Amino acid sequence: IVEVLFPPGARVAYETAARPGLTHQQVWVLEGEIQLTLGEEHYHLGAGDCLAMVLDRPITYHNATQRTAHYCVVLVAPRPA
Repeated sequence: IVEVLFPPGARVAYETAARPGLTHQQVWVLEGEIQLTLGEEHYHLGAGDCLAMVLDRPITYHNATQRTAHYCVVLVAPRPA
């Protein structure tokens, strides 16, 4: 579990490489707002919103507001063989 304080105007992008098995991620917004793009899908998340996804496409986080966003990320990956 990772707690994030995401500054106003910040943008972070991750390319998703091939992984053994599926990696799941859940994002829970505690305060503020974030825009999340997963592949071609776009989400606008506000305080109290939660989004669960499989990390099989590029993902981008963007805080388009003037306030810091506060959210948590949970990753679940398969155990190594």
